[in-house]
Amino acid sequence: MPATAISIETAADAVADERVQAFGVLLTAAARLERLLGLAMERESGISHAMFEVLLRLAAAPDGVTMGDLSRDAVLTSGGATRLVDRMVDAGLVLRRRSRTDRRIKVVTITPLGERKLAEAAQRHARAIDEHVFQVLEPEQLAATVAGLDRLGHHAEEALPPLG
Repeated sequence: MPATAISIETAADAVADERVQAFGVLLTAAARLERLLGLAMERESGISHAMFEVLLRLAAAPDGVTMGDLSRDAVLTSGGATRLVDRMVDAGLVLRRRSRTDRRIKVVTITPLGERKLAEAAQRHARAIDEHVFQVLEPEQLAATVAGLDRLGHHAEEALPPLG
């Protein structure tokens, strides 16, 4: 869809604009898939999708992840990240400790129970992704969708102002 001159002067123009509609389709699909797959994860694995995402990040970082990085990467407020990690500590999925190099910083690491819960949840999550994504889109559609979304994500990351 080529870029065209922006001519939105009324509410009806806004509703009819192809760009606004396309972005709405993207956000709606993402929100519905997040809800569908998140509900399945909670029902089948007993953890929220946000917990799953944190466990994935921690499993990829054996030395742990700072609370600040978790908050930023998980798109949570620092308070939201703290509450989420508190619940995960209480469930025995993660540990939170002070950094060895900077005592002001808290680092979160995955526990053996967290690793087991992640593997169990990932297996079930992969089945749900197969059912609700891979079996819905043709292979070419899936490849193009993933490539396009990856490109958009990188562009947005570069366009965002630096965190400070």
